[in-house]
Amino acid sequence: MSLATAHVPQVLQYVPLLGVSPDSDAVTRQWRDTEQHYQFPVTRRLQDDAERFRALAEMWRNDVLFTSSVTEMVLHPAYQRIIGMGAAAVPLLLRELERRPDHWFWALTAITGADPIKPEHRGKLKEMAEAWLQWGKGQGLRW
Repeated sequence: MSLATAHVPQVLQYVPLLGVSPDSDAVTRQWRDTEQHYQFPVTRRLQDDAERFRALAEMWRNDVLFTSSVTEMVLHPAYQRIIGMGAAAVPLLLRELERRPDHWFWALTAITGADPIKPEHRGKLKEMAEAWLQWGKGQGLRW
C-alpha cells in the first residue's frame, strides 16, 4: 500500500519518520487532534449522565427556541434521547425544572408513568413544574 492510498491514521504513523521539518511535529499533532475530534465528536465521547443531559438539554433548547408546538418540542431527537436515558434523567429533569421551568413534563411522564399535574394547572408552566417537584420530593428523590 502506498502512502497516497493509505488511511489517514496509517499515513500519520509514517510522517514523523520522513523528517520533513521541525514544524512537521506540530502539524502532525494538530492533524491527529483534528482527526480524533471528527472520529469521536462530543456526542460519541463517554460522558456521565449529568454531562450528557446538559449537552442534550442545551441542544434541545437551542433548536426549539422559536417553536410554539409542544409536539415538535417533544419529538425533537435530543428530547427523545433524554427520555431514552430513563430513570437516570429524572433527578436531572427535576433539577432543571426547579432552576428553569420548561416543557420537561412529557419526558417525566414517559419515564416515570406518573402525571401529578392537576387539570386546572395544565398550561401553566410554573404550577406544572411545582407539581412535578412536589412529586419528586414525595418519591424521596434528591437533585
